[in-house]
Amino acid sequence: MQRAPHVAVIYHSRKGTLHALARAAADGALAGGATVRLRRVEDRTPQGPPPGAPHPVPLATHDDVLWADGLVLGTPTYFGNVSAALKQFLESTSDLWRAGALADRMVTGLTSANSPHGGREATLLALYRSMYHWGTLVMSPDPTDGSFIAAGANPYGVGAPPATDGALPDAYLRAAGALGRRLGQYAHRLAASPAARTTTRPTRIAVLHDPDCASARILADALAHGARAHQAEVRLRPLAPPGAARTPSGARAATPADVAWADAVAFAAPVRAGLVAPLLSQFLASCEPLCSTGELVGKTVTACVTTRHPHSGSEAALLALYDALHHWGAVIVPPGYTDPAVAAAGGNPYGTAHCTAGGARPADATVKAAAFQGQRLARLTARLRGPCATSPARRANPPPAGRTGPQPPRPPVLSLPERNST
Repeated sequence: MQRAPHVAVIYHSRKGTLHALARAAADGALAGGATVRLRRVEDRTPQGPPPGAPHPVPLATHDDVLWADGLVLGTPTYFGNVSAALKQFLESTSDLWRAGALADRMVTGLTSANSPHGGREATLLALYRSMYHWGTLVMSPDPTDGSFIAAGANPYGVGAPPATDGALPDAYLRAAGALGRRLGQYAHRLAASPAARTTTRPTRIAVLHDPDCASARILADALAHGARAHQAEVRLRPLAPPGAARTPSGARAATPADVAWADAVAFAAPVRAGLVAPLLSQFLASCEPLCSTGELVGKTVTACVTTRHPHSGSEAALLALYDALHHWGAVIVPPGYTDPAVAAAGGNPYGTAHCTAGGARPADATVKAAAFQGQRLARLTARLRGPCATSPARRANPPPAGRTGPQPPRPPVLSLPERNST
């Protein structure tokens, strides 16, 4: 029988807010059938708990990370960034990262700040920057889930105000619970044995590229080749201005229908001023109706870019694109450092990049890295196939038989510490 997914909720909390959020996320994952470890990182600041103070939540260890199929990471917002305590814990995993032991886990985040616009979004995005280096999959909330809308509709995770008298508003606790449950569902699919992953059709991947950039087309071809090598069905489509059915060359243009058809979407585009070129931005805007109806929730995404100079925005553009795709409710699948091809092509953990200053045609190493990225997207999408929504509307319409593995047994609720910690 398929084992229950393993979810580790690891957090840093000084005044109790992150503990409350983490506890709610752990309860959500537990209620969804996951086996859960609730763990804290030690606060070494003078303002932290006094040495030797009793605390029912164990300290996090590397074993908790290695054990987990999915991770919920919680941190207070410090200057728009991850707290030093959590960052120190993440950095302590460097040896595991070098050994390739951290890749392919599902990750999402929790945070808190005093002001509504005091860095909650920035902190979550900064957290994910590190996770891309690990080669994890980064999970967005479901933007159609009412609990997230009630908590401010943060597309990057849960960002809450500080607890008042030790209590958080119920809206944020419900959002954290939904996030934990959703992560547990994805972790279940990642942990499923191959025998449990019965499917009725090949994985569908749309590879969309800017036709005005020959280098982007080569990277798109490589992405498509890598995906097909993993038995995916691929639609390779050029982008065109909104409303255009074909490109100036007569090729059939990408449409939002191609995105709706696909289980995963890969992009290849040039960079302009640290952002992807306007043609791709316009296409993303044309997909907004699909986003508002939840048709993009759970799609896996990745990207490649081209730049005019070696350091003219390849990293910034990929990160900005992924930030936008969180609004879909997507799962971001970066290459990380999960294959030697990434380092051979320049070591960009966010996506393959080519500098056109040396010529329009990318080097063979760059093409191989893009092909690996397409193969990785296809492989992980195949493991995650099927809806993974938490909204009541989608739960009322279960997926067809055969699309997901068997439901894991629900572990006992008493596996978590008591709630009276600070």
